[in-house]
Amino acid sequence: MPRVLEKAKILETQREAEGIHRLVLYAPRIVPTARPGQFVMIRVASEGSDPLLSRPFSFHRLHKDDGLFEILLRVVGTGTRILSQRPPGSTLDVVGPLGRGFTPPSGPGETVALVAGGIGIAPLWALLDELTAKTHKNHRDQLYVFYGARTRTELVPLSPLKRLGVSLVVSTDDGSAGEQATVVEALARRHETGMVPLDRLYACGSLPMQVSLARWASGRGILVEMSLESMMACGIGACLGCALPAVDPEDPQAERYVHVCTDGPVFDPGRIRWDKIQPVMARPLTSASPSGL
Repeated sequence: MPRVLEKAKILETQREAEGIHRLVLYAPRIVPTARPGQFVMIRVASEGSDPLLSRPFSFHRLHKDDGLFEILLRVVGTGTRILSQRPPGSTLDVVGPLGRGFTPPSGPGETVALVAGGIGIAPLWALLDELTAKTHKNHRDQLYVFYGARTRTELVPLSPLKRLGVSLVVSTDDGSAGEQATVVEALARRHETGMVPLDRLYACGSLPMQVSLARWASGRGILVEMSLESMMACGIGACLGCALPAVDPEDPQAERYVHVCTDGPVFDPGRIRWDKIQPVMARPLTSASPSGL
């Protein structure tokens, strides 16, 4: 799929939650071929070279008829702070679409859960829009969204999710919104009691959350795809900064790596050597599905 360099115009900026902002951009050359789960690289600096590197952002929502896409960013450093303050009418250098997106269900017969940890809701929303418009348009009772965060101030507004007519389960670590549980605990509790018999699962969130979810899902016969977070400098596989240890199907003991930007960011968790990963995150991809500092 060809990638495009385009000057995207900011049409809207909106504060969604504490430190979280949503930008709507007009990019009529990038949007037509974009898919949920893919991402763009955005040059933050409007002039000069600070910050030098572009930042990756997943497609939060896609409005193909209008040539628009949305990103969701968390302010965690200079780059994301600058982006959150860029006014409507200004332009950004954007390259995309990049990476491997989600594989949609083959039809409406599958019960599907989307599992979002914190800012991991970003790429899953675009997928949810696609499912409710296509495969599950008349089967929304088979769609579940599990959305968790550390505390209620880190949750984006829930009313748009509720209007989609899917089953929404909210959880927070401190119990300030929804039930007091991690998002993985909330999912596991319902699946193991038979309340949510899953066929397919899509997820995005911090690496510790993904490690926990991958371990839980292993051996349960659920089709799983995860959008993994990683720091990126180029987005096209040149810098090799987003490498993750991977399973070599021919030699399980061999040292092998995949790159989040080109082999992902969406992966079957069975491809990743979770035992080789130290689950400590510094807020990359969707924190800034891909996000930036």
